[in-house]
Amino acid sequence: MSVEKMKLLGINGDTSLLDGVLSNILFKSEIQIEDAKKIYNKGWKLEYFEYNYKIKESLKKCENLLNKAEVKYSKEWKLSVIENSVDKIFESITNLNNSYDECLKIIENNEKENEKTGKLINEISRIENLNINMKKIYDLEYIKFRYGSIPKKNLNEIKKEIENLNCILFETTEEKDRAWIIYFTTEEFVRTIDGIFNIQKFERELLPSDLLKTPKEYIISLKEQIRQREFNTNELMQRIDKIKRRAATAVLGYYRELQTYDKINTIKKYIVHDQNNNFYIAAWVPIENLPQIELKLKEMQEIDYVIEDDENPPTKLKNSKLIKPFEELVKMYGMPKKDELDPTWFVAVTTFIMFGFMFGDVGHGLVFLFLGILLIIKKQKVYGTIIFSAGLSSSIFGILYGSVFGKEDIIKPILISPMGDITKMLILGVVVGTIFIFMAMILNIVNGLKNKDFKKIFLSENGLAGILFYGFVLANVAYYFLKNSLLVPKNIIIVLSVFLVLIIMFNEQIMNIIEKKRAKSKTPFVEKVFEIIEMLLSFLSNTISFLRLAAFAINHAGLCMAVYLLSNMASGTGSIFIAILGNIIVLVLEGLIVGIQTLRLEYYELFSRFYDGSGIEFKPIKTQLEENV
Repeated sequence: MSVEKMKLLGINGDTSLLDGVLSNILFKSEIQIEDAKKIYNKGWKLEYFEYNYKIKESLKKCENLLNKAEVKYSKEWKLSVIENSVDKIFESITNLNNSYDECLKIIENNEKENEKTGKLINEISRIENLNINMKKIYDLEYIKFRYGSIPKKNLNEIKKEIENLNCILFETTEEKDRAWIIYFTTEEFVRTIDGIFNIQKFERELLPSDLLKTPKEYIISLKEQIRQREFNTNELMQRIDKIKRRAATAVLGYYRELQTYDKINTIKKYIVHDQNNNFYIAAWVPIENLPQIELKLKEMQEIDYVIEDDENPPTKLKNSKLIKPFEELVKMYGMPKKDELDPTWFVAVTTFIMFGFMFGDVGHGLVFLFLGILLIIKKQKVYGTIIFSAGLSSSIFGILYGSVFGKEDIIKPILISPMGDITKMLILGVVVGTIFIFMAMILNIVNGLKNKDFKKIFLSENGLAGILFYGFVLANVAYYFLKNSLLVPKNIIIVLSVFLVLIIMFNEQIMNIIEKKRAKSKTPFVEKVFEIIEMLLSFLSNTISFLRLAAFAINHAGLCMAVYLLSNMASGTGSIFIAILGNIIVLVLEGLIVGIQTLRLEYYELFSRFYDGSGIEFKPIKTQLEENV
């Protein structure tokens, strides 16, 4: 329940060692990297490191290769030991990517060529039984031939006249209603014969120019080509498998290294270097973590470091697990400074009491309690714990009020029934509020003691003078309402109250007398009068504000009463539906409003009396890296 003490750690050394210092020491430590340029004032030119875009490019190439290789990987960063330079990784990944793409390209080309060759085999197989050396036919000087298909019925017509034609015809194969043929004629009659066959719807097919042997031999050579390509494809597939296996090991390791390099690159924006190629790091370190970091730095003899105090360190809160979630409520207002009290425990206690006071109901409290447990299970520990404590508080006060889902006839109240005794309820709210205000003023005195601020301790409106004034006035008011008479004579009340007000009013002048200093600037008397009026109104308004504790408790009972009144006006299922819906509305709407009012009372009526909250939150390097993703 305190603010951890911080030390400013300065590290410098040769730039070649920077990546190792960050990855092997600082990334493993709970530190906050500070902007070194603001810390170091060396009198020479210091520059920030330039962003290395090759890292991002390498990461993309790595992800591309891992996706191709169907290797599962996580983009979530985990610290990795750096063994390779960015240039080496980039070159290796580029080569593997190119090799993978080249293999795929050749495989794809082989598949296309095999598909073409397969179609060619199908075409040539129509003349497979033609035992003719096609080269010899091509070499004939006066003989021409044509190859193609013709409708069967038209072929029959040609066969009838074939004896009268100057050509020789061979049938090769048949397909459905067409026949594949080859005919020969002399150069003298080729035009005439071609005309006759064209009339009969002959469709010529050109044979491959490299068909220089028998069709059967040609088909055998084509099949050999397919086999060679398939063999080549298998070799390439084995090569791809090797690349995939490498991706699952080495490339995945490269990827993790690149992620660490990327984080180093990100954090380098806080680090500077000089013209002599030396880096300079400034980091805030919690004092309890300092020995461990020092031990690692001492192992690196080439590195120099220095540890110093500073006036404005960041703030790291140190609380037990039980109240740690309430730190979030403190942070919403502001972090304490190094010499300021951590108010987390105060917030935990007061919010617990105030929420339950305003929303005391066993049934609704158990719903909040269950919701809090559910959030904790879902890894939302901070908000889950806060809602769980709100539910617990609501349930406890529900028992004290005798309220279960707004019904006050199920269990008897142990303390008070909000609707049964409204006057006492309102008084109780003010009493609790004044106790909290006194606690806040005492905390202000504690802060004064930490800062050795005499004025804050004794003379301020929230110091001893303010406590005496506020307590004295409250005691007399309370006694008057209880006994219908004053605790002390009126003249004593006036004299003592004026005396305490004057102490608060002229606290600066009193301090100057005590410290034997001359007043540098004199605050106008009128301004001081207005400050006192503001103080008196503040005491009054802060006290009255706590009436809302009772008001919301009464309001809860009234709302639930209205819900059940509407429910009783219906019948059967409608009655149950209205009751359930009404409770849900009360739970959500009132729970939200009471939560807001609790924070309002916390921040405006209590924090304003003792808490500055102008500190800067300590952000460990892990958080700094996440914020710069």
